[in-house]
Amino acid sequence: MMVIPHIEKALGLKLYDHQVNYLLDKGNLLSGRRTGKTLAHCVKLALSDGEPLNMKKPEDFSDGRFLDNRITYSRDFFRREFMRIRNMLIDYGFIVREIKY
Repeated sequence: MMVIPHIEKALGLKLYDHQVNYLLDKGNLLSGRRTGKTLAHCVKLALSDGEPLNMKKPEDFSDGRFLDNRITYSRDFFRREFMRIRNMLIDYGFIVREIKY
């Protein structure tokens, strides 16, 4: 099953080619603002396997770990964006990674 069309339907948008390649482990995300890297990172993280993600410390896994304001970014914007995307994937029927608080 090709999963990308289902992800796009769940999110209600068309992914950019670099986002699709990143999700399929065939490339890297573009750097810079407004390139869709946070969205793609959130999707990949939500659909990944592993231990439950500690939402008290999203700076440990956010895409902003190299920013000067990474803790503020991660605990504010990233946590909200991750949960929004994760919930859209759940609503569509995807099995997502567990979280803990």
